[in-house]
Amino acid sequence: MTERRIPGFRAVFTVIGVVYALMAASALSRGVSMLADFGVSQAELASPVLADFFSFFYQLMAYVGGLLVLFGWVTRERRAQIAVSLFIALANLFFAFRDLSTSDSALGNHLYRGEATLVFVAIDLVLAAAFGALAVVGIVLERRARSAPS
Repeated sequence: MTERRIPGFRAVFTVIGVVYALMAASALSRGVSMLADFGVSQAELASPVLADFFSFFYQLMAYVGGLLVLFGWVTRERRAQIAVSLFIALANLFFAFRDLSTSDSALGNHLYRGEATLVFVAIDLVLAAAFGALAVVGIVLERRARSAPS
């Protein structure tokens, strides 16, 4: 029986999912005051709405990390793995564009301050590359399997 999975799929999803959850936990433990590093004013940091949204965002990020781990373990068929990998790669490209548009760079609107705003863009692109590579490997393997003699 031919293996119908993408090699490394489970490992990539598990590692990235755990890292997502750890990054979220780190942000939650530091609290909204961490946004001061990005030029957010003290008046804005004191807003209960910002505190609530900050909490929600990083709880959601931890949830997404858990979903990535789950997808890594329960998505078994190669075509499904390709679809999940490709979807998440494209989402991360969108996130990179969004993070770049608000960054403190020539391509951003300077909503947030500091060179660290580009770190998020880099993370998004690395994630897009990792998930995109899985999709490409899966597509190549799928095409080889189709063209192989029965």
